[in-house]
Amino acid sequence: MKITGFTEPEPSGWDSLYQGAEREAFDSPSRFELSSISTVMPRRPPAPPEPVSTAPSPIRQSSPRPAATGGGAHSGSAPASVYLPSSGSRVRPYTRTGGRTRTAHDLALEALVSTSDDGRRYRGVRTPEHRQICDICLDTRSIAEIAAHLRLPLGVVKVLVGDMADAGLVLIHQTELILGDSSSRAFMERVLQGLRTL
Repeated sequence: MKITGFTEPEPSGWDSLYQGAEREAFDSPSRFELSSISTVMPRRPPAPPEPVSTAPSPIRQSSPRPAATGGGAHSGSAPASVYLPSSGSRVRPYTRTGGRTRTAHDLALEALVSTSDDGRRYRGVRTPEHRQICDICLDTRSIAEIAAHLRLPLGVVKVLVGDMADAGLVLIHQTELILGDSSSRAFMERVLQGLRTL
């Protein structure tokens, strides 16, 4: 509806921006030359292939436990598994021991290992594996348990633990029970008698 005697005001700059028909030529996509613009993207190295794992299930990962400050015994809970990187290692296991497969210590699978005071403070720690073993053995562990936590062969773990024992980082508690020994037979008889009384 038009009112007589009243003229429409001239559109302001703001209003002219929003008038579609008058701006078509100004905003036409053909007006802009985009072929000369190139986007420079940083080059990424290709992702490494996923390692094939034959392990049945991954070990939980959490932060390492601090060294015990009290004089009491450690709790009997399972150790926090901080000992492995999630991606797995591509280093051959025996390179961690300099190619050595034997140690001066005769370590059985069931030999118990605990961290010494120097090991708790990481004094004399030479490799990351030494530090990991020190963390694992805050509670006394067997050689087999250490190998399982580190996912390393038993021979490698025996060499590493032997080196650590020589450096004073761990204490080795060998089992004294030898089959055929008279003290072991007496011990077994006491165990059998205790079971019978139950």
